[in-house]
Amino acid sequence: MALWFETLANDPSLAKLEEYNLSLQGKIRSFHTDPLHSAAYLSNLAHFLQKPQQKRGHSGRIPSPHGLNQSVPPVNEYKPFIYEYALSTQAGPILTAYDQAEQYKTTILNADDTEHNELVFLAGRPSAEWLCAVGARYGIDHRFFHQHLNFLPWGQKDWFTVPTLPSRAQNVIRLCVPSILFMSERRYVSRDGLKDARRDSERRLRATFRNIQQSTVAEAGRSIVRRLSIHNGDILALEQEISICFVERKDHWTVLVWTDSGQDTDFDFVPAPNTEHFAGVADRLEFCPVFFEKGLLANAPICQSPGEHSNHEARSKQPLSSLPGKYGYTLDWAQAASNPLCAIQEVFTFHAAAELQYLNMLEKLINEQITESESAQEEADIGSILHFDYAKSILIRHHAHLQDLLEKLEIEFTRWNLSRPENQAESQELLGTLKTDLVYLSNRLLSAISLCEAGRSTVMSNVSVQESKRSSREATLVTGLTKATNRLTFIFLPLSFLTSVFGMNFRQLGQGTLSIWLWVSIALPLLAVCIVMVERGSYLRMLAGSWVRRVGNLISRSI
Repeated sequence: MALWFETLANDPSLAKLEEYNLSLQGKIRSFHTDPLHSAAYLSNLAHFLQKPQQKRGHSGRIPSPHGLNQSVPPVNEYKPFIYEYALSTQAGPILTAYDQAEQYKTTILNADDTEHNELVFLAGRPSAEWLCAVGARYGIDHRFFHQHLNFLPWGQKDWFTVPTLPSRAQNVIRLCVPSILFMSERRYVSRDGLKDARRDSERRLRATFRNIQQSTVAEAGRSIVRRLSIHNGDILALEQEISICFVERKDHWTVLVWTDSGQDTDFDFVPAPNTEHFAGVADRLEFCPVFFEKGLLANAPICQSPGEHSNHEARSKQPLSSLPGKYGYTLDWAQAASNPLCAIQEVFTFHAAAELQYLNMLEKLINEQITESESAQEEADIGSILHFDYAKSILIRHHAHLQDLLEKLEIEFTRWNLSRPENQAESQELLGTLKTDLVYLSNRLLSAISLCEAGRSTVMSNVSVQESKRSSREATLVTGLTKATNRLTFIFLPLSFLTSVFGMNFRQLGQGTLSIWLWVSIALPLLAVCIVMVERGSYLRMLAGSWVRRVGNLISRSI
């Protein structure tokens, strides 16, 4: 057993962590000895949870959320991994943020005595200490961690266990959240340049995943990037995920929200390609804000004063990373304290707003590409289809995600429905609002997919028109060459004929003993036969075929 867990065993207050880790070890059976009930796909997760964190503390600064009683004083260098909201129907929520795993472990003893509902955010990249502490405190099923970390290369084999069946989802809802990144200047990148950049970005992502799994970069709280989409030389897009898990605790509940975005103050976590057109681009990136304000006439200040951050910090601040520490501006906290659906309403609102802005951006790029294709019919390039195919693959993936989310909402929130009876109507209304937004986005995605197909058809049509025009020009050229050949033949054929005749050895021409009429008597019948064969060849072939069939029939009858 690792030294870290030996230390925990000597401390009774932290025995839960060792017990939690050993419970996973007990569930893992060898695939060879018990293949029917094997949990071998969790063996690498168990190995990961045994590794002590190499860097326990990390620093940074977060804003103080409006209307919250913050139990941690603001510090200039402060970067939390856990944001814990203690919910109360009598007063506003109390936010407790943790940036030290050791500090968080001390709360485990009092976990059973918590007499309020909770909303807990986990922010960014995990570490063994953090996951063991959170899992031990709330008794979280290890499959929740496995599902959220499904992008990691867990060993040499992929067991293909994610996504799992709805009945085995363990009250988990997953949201895919896009973030748009702008360049500081506009630039043109060729199609080959975009292909090279996308390949290099994929290579960098795989290297990052290996680092996380092998704990070679043990910085808990750094952001995780699942995918990087490169649409042109001006705009990039990150794709990250949020996993939501419901935990029932006797008479109370806890909702865990694990977001991929951490508290980064730079763009080092972005796997920007290091190609000719994108080298050093991380210094010139800027996040697009996500707008989902409750009302412009609200008295609560939503934004910080301009002087609280330097220009670089404001530019590098990702909207998703601000959500855990500034959560709840659009919520009714009294309702959220008793209804888990109301507690995470703002998470879904943020997800829908981010998805909508990303969809609007894609539609704009697709329309621009279609307009360019329609205006450049004479210079249509079939390679431009790749732009539409690239956008279409992204749209199809997001549409599939929303369809899966719509199917899971009704199931999961039925399991979560622990609110008071008088809040049932409110829960159904809120669920209906969420589903309305998701259906709208799903329909918009289908329209955008159709737009991609229309753009692809436009390019193909333009290419076909160009090919027809090219074929017409080639046919015209061939016709001109044929006419020129006929003219030359018309001039030289008589001359060649005369030369051939006067070169014959006939008596009338002063050479030889034969008469020229012998040549005429042979040439004229031969010329007649050739003319008949050229003009009536198909008819002669038909007669020959009929004759052959008659002969064959006669032979068969005689036999």
